[in-house]
Amino acid sequence: MLFLAVKNLVQEKTRLLISVGGVAFSVLLIMSIQGLYQGWSNKIGEYIRTVPADYWVTQSGATDMFHTPSVVPLTVRDFLTGIDGVASAKPFSGRRVAFAHNGKDINLYVIADDTENGVGAPARVVEGATVPGRGEIIIDQVVARSQGIRIGDTIPLAGRTLTVTGYSEGGYILSFSFAFTTREDAESILQLPGATNFFLVTLRDGTDAGEVATRIEANPAVDAITKDRFVDNNTNIVRDTFLPIILVLLFIGIAVGMTVIGLTIFTSTIEKAREYGVLKAIGVSNRQLYTVVVEQALTAAVLGYAVGAALGLAVSAAAGNYVPEFITETRWLDAAWIFAVTLIMAVVSSLIPVRRLARIDPAEVFRS
Repeated sequence: MLFLAVKNLVQEKTRLLISVGGVAFSVLLIMSIQGLYQGWSNKIGEYIRTVPADYWVTQSGATDMFHTPSVVPLTVRDFLTGIDGVASAKPFSGRRVAFAHNGKDINLYVIADDTENGVGAPARVVEGATVPGRGEIIIDQVVARSQGIRIGDTIPLAGRTLTVTGYSEGGYILSFSFAFTTREDAESILQLPGATNFFLVTLRDGTDAGEVATRIEANPAVDAITKDRFVDNNTNIVRDTFLPIILVLLFIGIAVGMTVIGLTIFTSTIEKAREYGVLKAIGVSNRQLYTVVVEQALTAAVLGYAVGAALGLAVSAAAGNYVPEFITETRWLDAAWIFAVTLIMAVVSSLIPVRRLARIDPAEVFRS
């Protein structure tokens, strides 16, 4: 039956292209929007998630890195390391700095890459130097590509001129992006004599985290924020304002895509009514007829999915090259559920008309 279904499907090349093309472009639409949603969900703020800390210790009242300033005296480190259960407390310095480039204002969140304490390094360097030297800076590749900043270019920051020596990834959050320079250069740019912005606190194994937080906050000058909460505080601008828009577009894309798949398979099945009548005339049972129609629909769906998935990957890669802010991530799980939905829609849309075709009088197909 599968051979008969495939032969019937490829009999007319134009109809085959329409069936496969309709499915392919529907899959392309869904996969592209789903990839965009996952990309912004998982990759935006990725750097903050990679910072090794159980607690971020901030100035009292500060909740994130961008909207509430935090300045903590370096002497607080002695207080933190003296708390039972604290394994380490490392200073983390960084703040927003703007500069002009090609007539545009660009916002960087400059972080001190403190190699001595092992904090502040980029999560992942994709090109160029992995560690900045004196007078050097590593910037996020999204900003670099969108603003035309090349490795070797110089940028002015707080009265200093730094040379771009590398591109990092995972540090782009809408209007901000992370950049990394040496601790010495950062101290000059950030102007924090005797202070830092945060302390990264790690706990000893088996320590009661809640008790440690209570002891830290016994100091009225600081707050202790868990890593997960701190990540949420810094990415909620994306999660609460941008992701819901993409999610609505995803639902619309799924509805449109599934409708197109359904109509394509439905129309393809209806147009073959005469062929199915001939099959019945030569003795094919209704059960066999159902099998042929479903197998034909599944074949078109699988071919269309393969083409659509390949196009989706290619379009996402091309869009990312031309529009760096188009950040996508295609997961196997997403590819699997899109494939499953495509098959289900193809089967359902083929079974609806075949119920009518099963009642065809074989004699009708021979009438002039």
